[in-house]
Amino acid sequence: MDAKTESPSIPRQRAFQILEHGRRREPASRVVDWVLIGLVLGNVAAAVAQTVPDIAARHGASLQLFDRLSVLVFAIEYVARIWTAPEHPLLGRYRPLRARLRFAATPLMIIDALALLPLLLELLFPASALAPLTRLVRFLKLARYSPALATLGRLIASERRSLLACVIIFTGVLLLSAAAMHAVEGALQPDKLGDMPKAIWWSASMVAKIGGGDITPLTTLGRFIAAITVMLGIGCFALPVAIFGRGFYEEIRRRDFVVTFAMVARVPLFARLDAAAIADLVAMLKARTVPAGTTIIRKGERGNAMYLIASGGVEVESAAGTVRLGEGDFFGEMALLSREPRSATVTALRACDLLVLDADDFLRLVDRLPDLDARLRAVARERT
Repeated sequence: MDAKTESPSIPRQRAFQILEHGRRREPASRVVDWVLIGLVLGNVAAAVAQTVPDIAARHGASLQLFDRLSVLVFAIEYVARIWTAPEHPLLGRYRPLRARLRFAATPLMIIDALALLPLLLELLFPASALAPLTRLVRFLKLARYSPALATLGRLIASERRSLLACVIIFTGVLLLSAAAMHAVEGALQPDKLGDMPKAIWWSASMVAKIGGGDITPLTTLGRFIAAITVMLGIGCFALPVAIFGRGFYEEIRRRDFVVTFAMVARVPLFARLDAAAIADLVAMLKARTVPAGTTIIRKGERGNAMYLIASGGVEVESAAGTVRLGEGDFFGEMALLSREPRSATVTALRACDLLVLDADDFLRLVDRLPDLDARLRAVARERT
């Protein structure tokens, strides 16, 4: 494992928080996101408009200037993201150069790099009419700002083996039905089913349930093959739909923690944990959002969870007095450590995003990480 030799940089940390959403509800992050989204949409619209001769003749120079300014902003964004890569929780254990190289190889960074490529193609092939159309690849940059698209990407990556099995099954059905139809009716309809490519086209049409075009089976066996092909086609499409449906459900449950991973790593309580331990912790956490004025914990209740404040603030009322906690603080650990009822009432002062660690997961965590257990007990002693 490489050691990180570059000293921490406050400007770089701040840039990371803005670009990679290191904190929830960060106004600067939202502004940057909306500016970049607007530039992407405007750039794609300009690329489409420039293919219209009248618009190109009247506004071609302005559209090209807008494209160049957009590329400049995209280039600055790309360089800034590469610069802040050592601040990423999963890359902080590497030397800065290696962290940046690994970050540059991630899918979203590859898309950002591809967004800069059209300008190079236009400069190399100025006479090409196709080069400006490559600007449309910048539309893929929206994947960074769309939770749904990001979820889909993670889902495809996590379910790749199951989806590959679906592709193999689909291909098998396609080839088997095409071969059967070619064998049964190839001689009767040589212009339509006389060879395997034609039969595969018929099979694909039937599997996709678009009717097989103008090809109608002439024999009873051919009709039977067509009917079986259609029914197998339903299964071929239903299987990946089920995989995606289950995967979306699981990903949506975890989505908040993917977005706030950097914030979790910044919680002082977990500052000494390595990336693997933080990843395990993220899998244990559950999201909870509470409005201002909500009573999160009542004195005398049985302790069933520990809470970390992702954003917002709470007020803790106990026999020792009233204490206010904010982002990065935690509460609810004392009842879990002592196995006694809650000793305080905790109320949200404003809307809060909370990370909830259930009692069972909490006990497993402190059992596996003695240093974390010691820090929690030290804080608990200070609060009593």
